[in-house]
Amino acid sequence: MTVSLFDKYGGVPTVTRIVRDFHERLMRRPNLRRYFEEMDVEHVIAHHIAYVSYAMGKPNQDFTMKKIHDQHMQAGVTKASYNQITEIFAAALEEEGVSPEDIEMIEETLKTVRGEIVTKGLEK
Repeated sequence: MTVSLFDKYGGVPTVTRIVRDFHERLMRRPNLRRYFEEMDVEHVIAHHIAYVSYAMGKPNQDFTMKKIHDQHMQAGVTKASYNQITEIFAAALEEEGVSPEDIEMIEETLKTVRGEIVTKGLEK
């Protein structure tokens, strides 16, 4: 039986630590903080916990491409910001002890929604 990355790394408690660390790192960057300033912090963190859990293999029926697109459409996320956010997230994963191979697997899952999140400055 294959164990998901979500289970391998300790489930919700670990994902919660990763997301809180990730969010703190994001908020230290003014160019990235601007995407979240008008939002309820705990709501954003809860959303990220659910999404990271999904990216680590926990099944979640709430994440559809349309829903992800609709949630990010008005944000105007640029490719450069998305890349910075991805780097910060990888650093938070690494800090929590996630192996480089597993970080790569998580990033591959996240890449599948990149086109729904990046909504500004993309060549069409």
